[in-house]
Amino acid sequence: MKDGAHRILLVEDNPGDVRLIKESLRMYELEYVLTHCENVDDAIRAVNAYGVNGVGVPDLILLDYNLPRGDAGDILAAAAKNPALAGVPKAVVTSSVAPKDMERSFQLGAHCFINKPPELDALLTEVGSKVAAMLRGETVPTSPGAPPSDGSDSETRPDGLTAKQS
Repeated sequence: MKDGAHRILLVEDNPGDVRLIKESLRMYELEYVLTHCENVDDAIRAVNAYGVNGVGVPDLILLDYNLPRGDAGDILAAAAKNPALAGVPKAVVTSSVAPKDMERSFQLGAHCFINKPPELDALLTEVGSKVAAMLRGETVPTSPGAPPSDGSDSETRPDGLTAKQS
């Protein structure tokens, strides 16, 4: 991982889920600076500003799928138009299990689709472990047993994470 705090853009409208995501990051001892948006409009403004006039680019973008005034797909589409965000991993963290939501997210540039388990400990572990892996530059499966999102040049480790080969 890099030295210093990771910059994370979190787009989540539920204050309880924001607290849980922060706790999952603390569990994995991740140092981070969080930029938080609660709706699609604010998130698109943030995404469009990255890389302009020295605005620092985040190390990771975490998106809830269903949001006020749109969904994660709207933000992913805006991020795809910003060349400064081309190398930034993007993950959808959601309770949605709809295959169409997952498919649309990947089509629009998501690297990972993380389902929020209903149990607290499982949620903290699922989110924290996958975020930590993404910040290390690893590819992670979208759900237990699923292939990595890029499907190439990777190996599955004993802890269930998938590491990219270089």
